[in-house]
Amino acid sequence: MKRRTAATALDVQVPQSEHSKSQGRIVWEQFIKHRVALVGGTILIIMYLMAGFAGFIAPYGINEYRRSPVGAFVPPTQVHWIDPETGRITRPFIYDVTAERDALTRQRVYVADTSQKFPIQFFVRRPEQPYKLFGLFESDLRLFGVEEPARLFLWGTNNLGKDVFSRVLYGGQVSLTIGILAVWVSLTLGLVLGSLAGFYGGLVDDLIMRLVEVFAAIPDLFLLIVLATLLKDPRNPLAQAFGLRMDSAQTFLMVVIVLGFVGWGGLARVIRGLILSIREMDYAQAAKALGASESRIMFRHLLPATASYVIVSLTLSIPGFILAETGLSFIGLGPSEVDTASWGILLRDATARGISIQFVPWLLIPGIPIFLAVLCWNLLGDGLRDAFDPKKRR
Repeated sequence: MKRRTAATALDVQVPQSEHSKSQGRIVWEQFIKHRVALVGGTILIIMYLMAGFAGFIAPYGINEYRRSPVGAFVPPTQVHWIDPETGRITRPFIYDVTAERDALTRQRVYVADTSQKFPIQFFVRRPEQPYKLFGLFESDLRLFGVEEPARLFLWGTNNLGKDVFSRVLYGGQVSLTIGILAVWVSLTLGLVLGSLAGFYGGLVDDLIMRLVEVFAAIPDLFLLIVLATLLKDPRNPLAQAFGLRMDSAQTFLMVVIVLGFVGWGGLARVIRGLILSIREMDYAQAAKALGASESRIMFRHLLPATASYVIVSLTLSIPGFILAETGLSFIGLGPSEVDTASWGILLRDATARGISIQFVPWLLIPGIPIFLAVLCWNLLGDGLRDAFDPKKRR
């Protein structure tokens, strides 16, 4: 029997050890095993892309309405794929609708006018309704549309004749973005103040923790109501004295700042506890003994060790901020409806005076993207939590 040579031994492939992989690769391999989290992340990417390209995808502008008596509460437009004359599949088309009164209920009903077909056109130009893509590039190109006088309302219209489908897309720009921005405000304050409290301790720790308790005692809804009363009402003496009058963009920024400013306390407490334990570990003490500066110890050794918790905390906090913005817009404390929209504002249309939701159920459609966004962010956070958990690794 021949002895195995060194060359033969080198030809044997040794499987890559877990210790030789980077932390990011290990986390990614664990994350892709979480199929539900992958689905949630994919849906979120699609939702954010649709919100970013809302001007291109939406057939109508955010406040564009049908200037005719038959514009209000139009049900979702039926798209036809079968030619009634030949019975064959044809290019998608719609019929225009006319308003009539039901003889028994006296409710307004819409009847399709089958005398003329209106084909759905793709990549149409609408110079009368330009938009800015990502707020930078002006364009008038729409993904689809139909010729006048017909209108394509995929999800119906509200009481003012505005297209619900278009407004849901535009509303996603506010409702989806505000959660991420508010989380970054909360993250910045919580990470900085929590790490300072844990690293220095003593008087610094006491002051920051008392500040956390003060902000925790202030209800965020009460604070938003006070700010909205002071800054949004031009008849208020304070607003008149300082010339304060907030437009929609400033109101949006105020909501982001307030939500982030009152939500950093819990993160700061957790970061403080993590820093208190990490700073006593051998590698942190060794860096200190070697003469490393405080900033280097903080940013190169302590804060990176909290990254797993911070990432998971971000993904699990965003749904809460989305629901908070939706609730605030629903009760009238969010951005103005004049030049913008959010999903909370759209849900408020379903509760307007004189509206019976059983006759206009499509006004509840904006609740579906709210449910999807919150569910998918929680699924994504759950997957990241399992990926960062060493006990889950095989």
